Amino acid sequence: MSPVTTFQSLLGTDQAMSWSSLGDTRFEAVDELAIVFPQSLEQLSAVVRTCYDQRWRMLSCGQRTKLHWGVHHQLHNIDVVISTARLNGVVEHWVDDFTIRVDAGITVANLQSKLETEGQFWTVDPLYDQQETVGGNLATADGGSLRQRYGSVRDTVIGVQFVRYDGEVVKAGGRVVKNVAGYDLMKLMTGAYGTLGVLSQITLRLYPIAAQSQTIVLSGATEAIAEAALKTRLQGITPVAMDLIGAAGGVRLAGRFQGITAGVEEQVTRFQTIADGLGLTSKSVEDSAFWSSLALQLTSPTTVLCKVGLLPTQLIPLLQQLETLPSGWLSRLHNASGLGLLALASGTPDLVKTLETLRAHCTAHKGYLTVLQAPPSLSMDPWGYTGNALDTMKAVKQKFDPHGLLNPGRFIGGI
Repeated sequence: MSPVTTFQSLLGTDQAMSWSSLGDTRFEAVDELAIVFPQSLEQLSAVVRTCYDQRWRMLSCGQRTKLHWGVHHQLHNIDVVISTARLNGVVEHWVDDFTIRVDAGITVANLQSKLETEGQFWTVDPLYDQQETVGGNLATADGGSLRQRYGSVRDTVIGVQFVRYDGEVVKAGGRVVKNVAGYDLMKLMTGAYGTLGVLSQITLRLYPIAAQSQTIVLSGATEAIAEAALKTRLQGITPVAMDLIGAAGGVRLAGRFQGITAGVEEQVTRFQTIADGLGLTSKSVEDSAFWSSLALQLTSPTTVLCKVGLLPTQLIPLLQQLETLPSGWLSRLHNASGLGLLALASGTPDLVKTLETLRAHCTAHKGYLTVLQAPPSLSMDPWGYTGNALDTMKAVKQKFDPHGLLNPGRFIGGI
């Protein structure tokens, strides 16, 4: 039997169907490609076990918001898409401990809404915050600008449960942070793009919602913005987000300050003092709307979206290279870490050459450039990895997925 027929017999026609019936036109897929929606851990395990028995290649996802990240081709090497979108509940919330265990398919927006009633939140601000799932966020390590204060996505994960390539359920971690021997499965699963297992439950560390939040945007000459960025790093100012926002119209420095009212006011005053000393214009903007609008611009379907990382001191030279482009672009680069996102117009002249030039700059300064979203016609390796850890990554993949059935080809080196 075909995968569609097999899983309709196992789960029913409301939980298993052909990909073409979804109307998702981002990918061309073969007619027999199945997509299944397990509604329990037992069903998820049974689906994966069936795929293992049949040696069907699996692509795991949540709400399908990032299936195009890192791959710009047809779903030609996949037999079954497994969506955890219907595994979307809160398993247990330890309010006093500021930890929560959730199903991987719960959306970030739904989770944050539930946490808000207890005055808590999960410290990420991802690009697709209304649609993407917690599992998808973990798999792609899409933490956002709040890493300035709270660290990366992996720093918030203290426990995981996932289904192995053969359908067995694996658990690691718990309600507290502790060191154990062997693989750190929480960190391995973060940013692995589903190549090591199908996430089913995740335990997260939470933080209290701040009493006040304010965003200040500095604008002016690029050299002065660079100096302001450096001074902010050196003077002990503690924003929850501090990003260099670049576009064809110039470079800005956006700082987001949260905490008690007196603390926010003191931090904002120090930030504006730096701006005044450098002849920069400072403007207070509507806090949530500013960051949400920026995310929407970065995720436009007409852009080529890249994730970059390099030494923070080299962010301004990267932006200066971008300022020479004849077409539109937008960047959100974290001032402290040197990580961030870059969007180019898909019609950028000599697009491949431009991306290779930008990648060379990042690589030369201890960084990288990964193409997350691009037209299918883009003829370049999306990862461009030149490090020395590929053999180790392949060895880990072999241990966790010896038959290469989990999200094949989604990761660096075709893993």
